[in-house]
Amino acid sequence: MLRSTSRSSSALQSPTGSENTTRSEPRLSISAISRMFLRMRRLDESANNKPKRTKATVISSGEPVTHSGLDVSPTEEHQQVPVEYVDHYVCEGGVNVATLVRATRQTLLERVDACGANSLTQEQWQCSISPPKNVHHGVGTYKVEVRYHASATRSSVPDPHKPVALDQAKGIPGLMTIRSRNDI
Repeated sequence: MLRSTSRSSSALQSPTGSENTTRSEPRLSISAISRMFLRMRRLDESANNKPKRTKATVISSGEPVTHSGLDVSPTEEHQQVPVEYVDHYVCEGGVNVATLVRATRQTLLERVDACGANSLTQEQWQCSISPPKNVHHGVGTYKVEVRYHASATRSSVPDPHKPVALDQAKGIPGLMTIRSRNDI
């Protein structure tokens, strides 16, 4: 309630008219209190209805495997060097695990080729897919980590240039767009 300064003072009179009291707090109306309860209810409902963030999905090739075409002799077996390569991808729209594993294996093969090895044996890969935080118009951004373990060796048989156990590579359906690679 607004009053002009000319009509009243800061002191209010009691119904008896003899006592002066000062008002220090504004009064809340019933409608203001009911609006406050409605806001609290809406906030509580929205907090309970938010989907819980799920953990990362891990896909693996299983036990280490060597391609059937690569025949490693016992003398070559001692010359195997264990190697590992980790790639980080940011993908949008979906995740094609087979494509990402192929790219990671190709990079690993290029690195060991620079060291004198020409093929990979005892191969094993693992792919970890973190779900998107926000999905905008049905398109989410996924963070993917691909780890490729193998043994580098020199072989007379050429490398098949394909990862092992690609039948295990189950991704997230959708048109995958790679936004970045190895940007941590």
